[in-house]
Amino acid sequence: MMKSYRDELNDDDMNFFERMITVPSWGARRSYYKILKDRESEQFIRFIAIYKTVRPLLLDRLSKRELFILDEFYGLIKASTPINQLASTLCISRNRVIQVRNNAERKIRRVFHEEKRKKLHQI
Repeated sequence: MMKSYRDELNDDDMNFFERMITVPSWGARRSYYKILKDRESEQFIRFIAIYKTVRPLLLDRLSKRELFILDEFYGLIKASTPINQLASTLCISRNRVIQVRNNAERKIRRVFHEEKRKKLHQI
């Protein structure tokens, strides 16, 4: 069962999520590929909790398509949807799904950087 998510992001959460969505090296897979398969793991629960917390901040920054792809790919409601299936559902190529996902994740990283900057200026 999914734990309730946080109301506020802390630096540790943002760093964890950022590590998950960042490509570790050229040609490597993102770290979240391992955790998306195990919906019961603590890492998956934490990943989704952080995404649910940041999602309201993304509503005016991401397109409906970007939100749909992230929600489905991360498995926000149900099991993670494979990229090929998303491509078929949206009638776009597999590579286009990957581009849209990458752009959306780049925007999430920007939100994290803005949140960190806000916290620094509050001190």
